[in-house]
Amino acid sequence: MFGGPPEQPSEAELQEANRVAGANVQLFAITCTALWFSPHVVDWARKLF
Repeated sequence: MFGGPPEQPSEAELQEANRVAGANVQLFAITCTALWFSPHVVDWARKLF
């Protein structure tokens, strides 16, 4: 607003942002999968001991 429009990101910055976003989505999916299966793993471990 007071400093004018922000500078446009370079192509390298855009590629890095896309890489980081993809890694975040992948980590989120892995975390969700682990949380989904964790109750089953706990039940299985309790049956072993």
